[in-house]
Amino acid sequence: MADQTPQPSGDTPDGGNQQISISVDDKIKHGVYANFLVVSHSPHEFTLDFCQILPGAKEGKVKAEVVTRLKIAPTMVGKVIRALNTNMTAYEDKFGMVKEIG
Repeated sequence: MADQTPQPSGDTPDGGNQQISISVDDKIKHGVYANFLVVSHSPHEFTLDFCQILPGAKEGKVKAEVVTRLKIAPTMVGKVIRALNTNMTAYEDKFGMVKEIG
């Protein structure tokens, strides 16, 4: 295992509040690049398919390859949105506004 990073205290799945130490296995520590996201859901879970769209496709045909798929409980969706908003605000405060393309 690599990259053990202490995280601030936060709500845990069991409703408690404790310090969480995150560890990332060496096999996945570098992550994968995604430039497209598909979100779908069922009554019990949300599925997030992170994809890569490669340039140079013929007009009207675009291939999106799923590079990783995450499944999360509906109870996690709000927490993910808040975490992304918090981090996007911090990013833009440091580096400036992100301009959407397309």
